[in-house]
Amino acid sequence: MEKLIAGPLRGVTDAPNTVVIVMDALDECSNEKLVREILILLEMTIRELPFHAKVFVTSRPDAHIRARFSEDVMQTVSEASILHDIDLSVVQSDIRIYLMHQLREVGREILKSDTWPTQAEVEALVERAGGLFIYASASVMYIGDTDHREPRERLKVLLDDSPISGESPYEEIDKLYRHILASSLPKTRTGALDVAKKLQPIIGTIVTLLDPLPVHAMEKLMSVEETYIQPKLRPLHSILLVPDDPEDLIRIFHKSFPDFMTNPQRCQDPRFLVVRRDFFTQLALQCILLMNSSLHKNMCDIQYPFSMNSDISNLELLLKAKVGTHVLYACRFWAFHLQHADPKDELREAMTIFVTTKLLYWLEVLSLSQHLDHAQPSLKMAQVWYKEEEPKRPGLLQKMMPVLEPLQVFNEALNSAEGKRLQSKTPVKILLSDCQSLLLRFNQSITKSACHIYHSALGLAPYCPLYKQYQKEAEHSVRVLSRAYTWDSLITIFRGQFQRIGAICFSPDGLKIASGSDDRRIYLWDSNTGITIKKLMGHTEGINSLSFSSDGLVLASASHDNTVKLWDSTTGTQLHTLHGHSDSVSSVCFSPKVPHLAQQYVVSGSHDGTICVSDAATGAHIKKIDAQYASEGATIRVLSVSLSPDGSFIASGSQDAMVYIWEFATGSCHKQLKGHNESVGSVCFSPDGLMVASGSEDQLVYLWDFPNGTQIRALKGHSGAVYTVCFSPDGMTIASASADKTIHLWSVHTGSLIKLLKGSPGRVYSACFSPDGLRIASGSRDKMLHIWDSTPPQGLQTKTPKRHLSAIRALWDFSTAKPINIFNDHDRAVRFIAFSPDGRYLTSLDIYENLICWKHKSFKRTTIPGVTTVTDLAKWLAETKCTPINSVRGTLSLVQQAVIFNHPNGSQHTICVLPYSDILCHAVSGYSLAVGTQTGDVHLLDFSQTVTLLC
Repeated sequence: MEKLIAGPLRGVTDAPNTVVIVMDALDECSNEKLVREILILLEMTIRELPFHAKVFVTSRPDAHIRARFSEDVMQTVSEASILHDIDLSVVQSDIRIYLMHQLREVGREILKSDTWPTQAEVEALVERAGGLFIYASASVMYIGDTDHREPRERLKVLLDDSPISGESPYEEIDKLYRHILASSLPKTRTGALDVAKKLQPIIGTIVTLLDPLPVHAMEKLMSVEETYIQPKLRPLHSILLVPDDPEDLIRIFHKSFPDFMTNPQRCQDPRFLVVRRDFFTQLALQCILLMNSSLHKNMCDIQYPFSMNSDISNLELLLKAKVGTHVLYACRFWAFHLQHADPKDELREAMTIFVTTKLLYWLEVLSLSQHLDHAQPSLKMAQVWYKEEEPKRPGLLQKMMPVLEPLQVFNEALNSAEGKRLQSKTPVKILLSDCQSLLLRFNQSITKSACHIYHSALGLAPYCPLYKQYQKEAEHSVRVLSRAYTWDSLITIFRGQFQRIGAICFSPDGLKIASGSDDRRIYLWDSNTGITIKKLMGHTEGINSLSFSSDGLVLASASHDNTVKLWDSTTGTQLHTLHGHSDSVSSVCFSPKVPHLAQQYVVSGSHDGTICVSDAATGAHIKKIDAQYASEGATIRVLSVSLSPDGSFIASGSQDAMVYIWEFATGSCHKQLKGHNESVGSVCFSPDGLMVASGSEDQLVYLWDFPNGTQIRALKGHSGAVYTVCFSPDGMTIASASADKTIHLWSVHTGSLIKLLKGSPGRVYSACFSPDGLRIASGSRDKMLHIWDSTPPQGLQTKTPKRHLSAIRALWDFSTAKPINIFNDHDRAVRFIAFSPDGRYLTSLDIYENLICWKHKSFKRTTIPGVTTVTDLAKWLAETKCTPINSVRGTLSLVQQAVIFNHPNGSQHTICVLPYSDILCHAVSGYSLAVGTQTGDVHLLDFSQTVTLLC
């Protein structure tokens, strides 16, 4: 933007009265965020120019482009003209002039005629164009194809086609595309099928690519010989730009062509129809196979091992020569194709080889090519795609074992906590997860120097599967005397602010973090690199609260100076200042974008005892809610506000130790939640809107049932005031930040402490989850912003059994206990488990109310007639007439994780300590013990031999 437009414009010294800049086809920029930034920077540049300038922007009316032009700042400087609102005769006049000029040129060049085509023929073609210039443009190139040199015949084909029916706005352009495709085929049926069979994969690849490729690069990606593509595409030059130079890009003239090719209602010829999922699968496979065959360490032959990327001369040329454009494409986009791909065995096998042998080389190429920002999204997309189960076909598993064997050995040797983590995931997913952790911690150094992947990042990694798998690549420039077995929770620290950080939040896309301090400054950080993007200054007192709008375009800040300010999060421009409060504004948030709210609102709570609602677009004051409910005249400070996900309710935490729920529409008090003994400094709705969490100076976190207004549980563990509570994006975890210098992660469903984040030298005033739930950002008294790994540990296991990779059930053998089966049919934590009174059935219920029943002895899933819900189960257990087993001389019980045998003589014997730290529930039937775990497993254990000995 600066080099192409802004800089040259500023350099103009002898400009005419008005300069017109034309920006065509803005919608063809695939990066929505970049489109917005272009428009913002363009608007700012035009304002600064010393002469009058106008910008003519053309685009299809895509949602993100319309949204930008609908913002207040753009509405004041722009005027929209919709093509369909312009009189058709005006558009047709332009198309008529274009067609007449272009086709007369064709007539003179090919037919040696100055009178072809006739005015009537041009008029007929104008009528068929229907106001679409793309039709006129493609028609001219189709008719004037110099390879066929049949302009009269081709014009006749278009004009003799069936008349316009008006059934579809794409009717004529679709007919034109069909004619162009058909003209690329031989006349004979056999020849047409043969050519179409070769042409369709090329077209499908072109329309599926996420970035255009040169001819040679595309041939290498598709694994076809050189000169294969150009001759086959030559008949399609009216819809594709097919260059003569194979190092130039193949481009699509108009976005309507991919839309046509991928829509079975529009492209009805099966010889050409592009099924996107098939091509995403094929491209994903081609990309991964290409990386598997091409990637290796130090691909650019960098001589000095500690070189910074910026110090490598001619790096771009090196990458092109040593890596290749086709491999660079594969490294950037394999996962974007993979996320839409079918889980074929061939693709899974290629993925396994890539992740277990090429992962670090891939990071090296991304770092050198300045595309490391693709790494985290790619790893996440791969994890989502890669199912929990390993392939079950023995042949495929056998072929994969050589690369999985090191992980299997490591699984058996590692300490118990990590062993449990490994059992819960496939080896590929473990390595993907570890690679994410490596990037989170070493992103800054890897971004600046690809060599540091091997010289510092890998060497300083814990003794995790990633290190075990790739330790031969480490250069050991740093000597590690003692290596941890797991990743430390603290990922990195951002430094820059001068006083305590009292407010913090992630942008909705997770790319930015905003932090506000008592130094009156708001910092916008790159969440991956820690680089300061913007510093926002305008408040006259410290910052108490920050919130991004749902689209991430606007940042709201609440301050001790009694105001709320709205900022453009891209440019840092101050948009509005809200003056509705008379005292310090403690909290601010945006309303969600939901159908029943006509616009987006800003909601703020203040020490003046009120809650204000303002228009987010204009900053106009809408209404004020007096939060002095039952205060008897005293001013009760509002310390925190939060909106329900549907925008219908506002929760507020107050100085009077109460949590209030307000109706957004009326401002009336809907509920009062009483339980805390001190001020409630933070409240938060769960993502599903069914719960409210609150944190207080009484050191407690309360979890409330919102519909009923009842307390679910109190979370105890902090030794200081709780300043912030927030839910993880999936609603499974609550984070609480406290004056005791820690952040606690709690299980929503059990109330147990999942993880303790400690290491901050000062009080932790603010904390929030990243949108993907992998990280927590916190601000504290030490003036630093801490980034934590929020991934919960998977539990503890004291003995790590050998477990076949593809096994659904594992038969474990302990010295004192024999787990005879493991059922992992549940996807979520098991919260209830019971045997039928006769011991024939075992039933379990997870947190999503999924009920599963097994036959106790055969271990087969079954159903109990009439039992489909929790209520049915309770009724069945209560009413069944089966005779309970009473033959055991003594009973079993579970105390914490110890299995106790209660002898008839009154003595007790500890017969086993179970290796499942995440037990949530258990049931006993005779000598059998069943336990349900946090991970969704049901373990069935048999103690008959042990108990017999004790008896």
